[in-house]
Amino acid sequence: MNIEATIIALGYLGIFLMMIANGTISFPSSQVLYIIAGYFVFTGDLNVVLIIFFGAVGNTIGCIILYEITRQKGLDYILKWKIFPQKEVQKITVALHKKGLWFLFLGKLLPAIKVFVPVAAGMGKARRELFIPIMLISSAIWTAPFLAIGFYFGKSSGLFGKYAVVLVIVAIIVVGIFYKYINSKEVLNEIEK
Repeated sequence: MNIEATIIALGYLGIFLMMIANGTISFPSSQVLYIIAGYFVFTGDLNVVLIIFFGAVGNTIGCIILYEITRQKGLDYILKWKIFPQKEVQKITVALHKKGLWFLFLGKLLPAIKVFVPVAAGMGKARRELFIPIMLISSAIWTAPFLAIGFYFGKSSGLFGKYAVVLVIVAIIVVGIFYKYINSKEVLNEIEK
């Protein structure tokens, strides 16, 4: 899928539709989409507020779809898609159960973990009236750093490369802490019961 061509052809509708797909099946990459969209904000072709709105609403709809499918049909049905590893989903579900809804919010802001959050919430039957606003707010927050990268660095990969190193280091530290918890004895013992 050519994200840039889709945004050029469909504008905000393209962002909205691609983010529904991202929320449901984690494709296309939201990071790449928002970096490209940020570049279009720089060129004056798109408005940052509208990107955040349509992107966050689209991603939230995709997350709701995935949440509802998991809630209604169960994990076995979702695992047939071959997108979500069972053990990772189980660990995040246990962590969600133990740590509460703030875990949904934090998990949705972490690369490589955010894709499991709607599945874990569906399995844990998280309350819809809390799940939906958490997804919407965290999806809106998620856009900011990637829009900024696209806006400030555009297509100049040399500058982006230097900034990306710092971003990757921070992401690795945060994801590392999160993964340490979901792989802790507390969580793993709960799965083995």
